[in-house]
Amino acid sequence: MAKGLFITTQPPGADVFINGAKQSGQIPVTLPLVPGQYNLVLRMPGYESYAGNVQVKDNIQTQLNTTLTEKSATRVAWAQVKTTPAGAEIIVDGTSTGQVTPSRVQIAAGIHTVTLRLDGYQVLRRTVQAGEGATVNIDELLRQKTN
Repeated sequence: MAKGLFITTQPPGADVFINGAKQSGQIPVTLPLVPGQYNLVLRMPGYESYAGNVQVKDNIQTQLNTTLTEKSATRVAWAQVKTTPAGAEIIVDGTSTGQVTPSRVQIAAGIHTVTLRLDGYQVLRRTVQAGEGATVNIDELLRQKTN
């Protein structure tokens, strides 16, 4: 039996980087590593990278089996929404978030229409663009309805 490190992933086919260096072959793969601690990164298009440390032992084969997580099609962003007065319903692209101001709501990265609705006040709509991992600030003064 080959010693070193035997790596499998679900799904197979990831590239392996040991201490930053790309290894030949794709998973499943056996790497003839001397005993010691290694920094391991597994990369595959469409999946989140796996990074961790692995300890390769002497005289036995170290095995690592990991499941790669698919990258979500929608990248996450946030909207920090505040109104004066507080308590407005937060609606994103026509769907209520179930939250009221002030609140931080999760949205997909991209362009969205945020609607703020509070009884006795005019409905307010704002178009916002949120980058992946970014927070968009919305701070609005609501106008009372005039009858």
